[in-house]
Amino acid sequence: MPRPSNRNVPLPAIVLLTAVLARSAPAQVPPPPVDTTGLAQGPFATMEMLYERTIFNVDVLRLQVDFDPGTASELSSLVTGREYDEALAEQVVEVALAAPDVLVRSRFLRDVSLDQFLDGMGDNLRNARDKGYLTADEESLISRETRAKYAVLAGRGIQEGEVMWYRIRGDSLHVALESNDGEVLVEDRPVGPERRLAVLGGYLAPDSDFREQLIRSLFTSQDR
Repeated sequence: MPRPSNRNVPLPAIVLLTAVLARSAPAQVPPPPVDTTGLAQGPFATMEMLYERTIFNVDVLRLQVDFDPGTASELSSLVTGREYDEALAEQVVEVALAAPDVLVRSRFLRDVSLDQFLDGMGDNLRNARDKGYLTADEESLISRETRAKYAVLAGRGIQEGEVMWYRIRGDSLHVALESNDGEVLVEDRPVGPERRLAVLGGYLAPDSDFREQLIRSLFTSQDR
């Protein structure tokens, strides 16, 4: 059978068809800038919350913390069939801080200036230091390094929809700020036990704005 020929198809029709096919093709989603493999799925594998500025009731970011299978199993054993209280919350924090494999993802739900971002980071670091997760020297060093690293965002800040990634493996940390088009705006790979505690301790230390909601999400995850 002879192969059909497009010699008699008008050029405008070919151009139109090509444009239609291009519009209907699925958009290519860039891969995350950090490795997301090796983490658990299902109940007790994830803590998550929506962070709001309480006074104004404004959504600021959505925070998600994913754990490795071993940690998820420990959290399941702790939480299943129990109700939230502070003693149990402290046990959950101990397990989370010791997790060997963690992914923290913060998606910003509104524009945040560089000063606002650095002030929030500073609050977390001070809280982690006050609760004994960091020494004063560690807090000071990480604060200086953070301000220097993120100085490239001066005048721009962080925009709605952008994502901050923290990939923790042991005492190694891979940090990446991803723009809405997949560009990595800031990246760092610090190493040391104080680095993981600066991230996880900042979120989970007593008096943190994030601690209770994150931990309570484990109790509701078993009902989903």
